[in-house]
Amino acid sequence: MAINFTGGTENQTELEQIQQELYAESNTFRDGLVDVSENHKSGADVYESSATVVASAATTTAVSATGDIDLNANKTSVTLVPFQFEDTMDDNVLKGTRFERSMARGAFNVVSSEFDQKVLIQVAPAIGEVVEGMIWNGATAAQQTAIAALTPGAGQGSISAGAQTLAAAMPTNLVNSLPATILYNASNAKATPGAGIGDYIKVLSIATVTSASIAAEYGKMYGGAPSKVVNSTNESPEIFAPLGDKQLIKIANNAVGAAQQVNFLVEGDNISYNGIKINFVPLVGFRILAIPSYLKVLVDLSSDVSALEIDRMANGSRQRFIKNVQTMTTWVVGQKYVTLYAG
Repeated sequence: MAINFTGGTENQTELEQIQQELYAESNTFRDGLVDVSENHKSGADVYESSATVVASAATTTAVSATGDIDLNANKTSVTLVPFQFEDTMDDNVLKGTRFERSMARGAFNVVSSEFDQKVLIQVAPAIGEVVEGMIWNGATAAQQTAIAALTPGAGQGSISAGAQTLAAAMPTNLVNSLPATILYNASNAKATPGAGIGDYIKVLSIATVTSASIAAEYGKMYGGAPSKVVNSTNESPEIFAPLGDKQLIKIANNAVGAAQQVNFLVEGDNISYNGIKINFVPLVGFRILAIPSYLKVLVDLSSDVSALEIDRMANGSRQRFIKNVQTMTTWVVGQKYVTLYAG
């Protein structure tokens, strides 16, 4: 990591504050928006189960094998992906700048405490922003190829051409985002087990989402979701939407004139649609309505996202290294109850 300093090195008076970059918050980890499952080093077995029962006429005879009760349990092995952020730093380039003043005495000491407190400190939130983006947008090259190879169709059970376009435009990452995993996965709990299109519910006949159309498009997503999900009392469903939807929603709710309607409930930072909470995340094009615990982020330790190792390089070097290592993947369970807008 090169330390880039521009503006000259003459010591003059300066503003005390160093303006810092603005970083998107890592709400998924901080607020537990989805099920963040820890203690996974390299892989995890994900189990799903169900029971199907059929009523038959009552008898007084001995119980026989009727096939009226069907119990299902399956396991899918999910592999986690290790990735890292690392680089070296040469603090010597900070000589002659304001940061020189906070270097300890001694020619060997070139580490600036002010630089670490006001500039280096930004590495952690920058990593958090990238990881948050990886969870909601992006796919591996192999995943993008697999999604592109699916046969598109208009009805349920097939991917839309629009979803393939969105997937192709995703950044190519080391980890698949939740939308990419919903679209294509190797779950053994699907109607057709193994690698292939996900069992998600597609929202039909979607249109471009604007401030004028957003209420209607959310209505399609809400109306297309399974009634079991919408009326769940065990765990309430939630909507996961692109960050920009918050602005569109507030514009739609504050339209001037005879067409003014209150389509969304806005209470400060809490926004909902027909009683379903909306979470604004770095999704691009897609929207998800689901039970939050059905959306999984598997990690070794959730605090890895902000853990930094910083130390001097070996053999007497005055340079330092900085490194962050993480292990992560996304997964989805109960796929037939997950509604994917633009899927």
